[in-house]
Parts: sequence; structure tokens; C-alpha cells
Amino acid sequence: MPLPFARTLFSLVLATLATCLPSAHAAPDACPADAEQRLYDMETAIRQGTQKDPVPIVALAEWAIETCPDRPDAQAIAATLMSAAVNTTRDLDLLERYVTLMLTAIQQNDYAWRSDQKPSVLKQADGSEASYFGYSTASAVLTGTALPYLAAMAGSGRIHPAVSGEPLGICPYSDHAAFRLESEAALWNMSVKHKYDEPLFSLAETRLIALREACPDHRRDLDFYFIRLYGQEIDYLTGWKHNFMESMNSGNGGYYWAIPAIADPIFSDAIKQQKKIELDARARPLVDKLQPYLSSFFDTASGEINASDKKYDEAAMWRNMPKRLHGSME
Repeated sequence: MPLPFARTLFSLVLATLATCLPSAHAAPDACPADAEQRLYDMETAIRQGTQKDPVPIVALAEWAIETCPDRPDAQAIAATLMSAAVNTTRDLDLLERYVTLMLTAIQQNDYAWRSDQKPSVLKQADGSEASYFGYSTASAVLTGTALPYLAAMAGSGRIHPAVSGEPLGICPYSDHAAFRLESEAALWNMSVKHKYDEPLFSLAETRLIALREACPDHRRDLDFYFIRLYGQEIDYLTGWKHNFMESMNSGNGGYYWAIPAIADPIFSDAIKQQKKIELDARARPLVDKLQPYLSSFFDTASGEINASDKKYDEAAMWRNMPKRLHGSME
């Protein structure tokens, strides 16, 4: 897998992906003042359909990733170029390489970005100039391309190092903002909802566990997303409701049992109890996984919790969910 940049650089910015990169032979050149414009011109050519060959696209993105690691907008455009490159192949070796580059550019964007920085001003195809907002662009590449490709590759039998369970070493997200990390965690939560018995759920668990270990400054945020990850599945399996429908002619007065995990209403108390036993057995392992994250989250120093803490309010709702495995569901 020939890549013309130094292993040492990427062991600092994305340790989990270091095994994909070769040893260095020379230090990178200085990043030129017009790097962002060069990259953006390539992006423009892709949008206009005049650049379809992935070789120069990838070469330019690699150059920017190696040469301009502390230029956040250059990294955002490099990530965008790689999001175009992944659509040109189904070869798993190439896809792993391309996604590695994409993740690296996104991480370097995150570490280099500061909230008070001014956006780059770039020349457009019509000759006008416009501000370029690289942080939001790189965030969109993360959730719209990089993470879906990680999941799709896993479904094809290729587990990328980023979701393999290998230690990440360095957090892929800087400690000065939690937005991008939370965007990733929320996407996993949404993507695996009610899929607790599918491989994608295990993939999400593996990735979130690795992030929690590598990102101590974001641990409380990740505790919350673990609580939601397991809580929404426990709710699915234990959320019994005893409903009444006056127009129902079922011979039992119109009362029936309903639960999200079973599509059809249940009219018999005996059948409901049998199904509850079965579903509770499937929920208990999830409760066991949930408990450590509940404890960690609610052990947070009181100074970090305030009346407008929406995470606290939602986590408090999931906190009582394990009690459903004991006692009445009415």
C-alpha cells in the first residue's frame, strides 16, 4: 500500500491507523500559502465532472494531509476529495486506504481548528470569492461518508482498524470541543436502534468503547451515549403497555397488551407473561452492560451538572429502566 508520507506523522494524529502507513524517507515540504485554493480547484473540477480519475484526486489529498496538517481548511477539503475518491472503487484494499486518509484529514482538521479562526476565502468557478467553512464540511464528511463506509466495509468482511477494537491511542477528536465526537456517537445510536442482535450493534459498541478509552476528556459524553445505546434496546424489549380500546370486540373487555418488540397486540395475560419472560431474558445482558455507564455518568462531580443539562434528564429516564425486569408492567 504505497503512501508517500511519514509513519511518524500519522502515529501522532491517528494512532489506530498507523499500521497502514510506511516508513518515512524525507520530511514534508512546507505548506504553500495557496494550498486551500489548489485543493478547492480540484473539488470544483470534480463537481463540474471534468475530473473523474481518482489517481490525481488521491495524490493531491495525500499531499495536503502530509504537508498541511495544521491547516484546518486544507484538511477539510482533503477529506472532501477522499469522499469523492471512495465512490470510484469497490476494491476493499483501496477503500480501506481511502477511508484511512479521510479519517486522518478529519482528525487533523479537528485538532487544528479553533472557534475564533477566520474562514478561508476561496475563488469560485465563476471567478467570485466566497468564505469556506471547513469545520462543518469535515463534520459532514465524517457522518455522511466515513462512518457509513466503515460500516459497509465491515458488512463486506473488511474490518477497518478504526472499528476493530484495537486501541486508538490518541483520541480522534480534540479536547476543545465535543460536537464532532457527539455527532459520531449519536449516529451510531441512531443507526443501530433496535438492532441489538445484529453485527452492526457490536461494531458500534466496539467503536464507542475504543473512543471512551482514548478520549478521557469526553468520557461523560460517551457514558451518556452508551446509556442511550443500551437503554433504547431495553425499552424496546421491556416497554409493556396495558391498553384499552372500546371498539375492540375481543371477548376481554377491550384490554390488550402491547410492546415495541412485538408487532401484534396480545389479548391473553398468560401469553403476555410468557412473552415477557422471553424478552426479559434478552434484555438482561443489556442491563448488565448499561449499569457501569449509569454509575460512571451519575458519579460525575455535581459542579458539572446544571438545571439545563439535557443529557442528565435523559439519562435519568433510562436509569429506572432495569426495574422493568422486576415487578408489574401495568
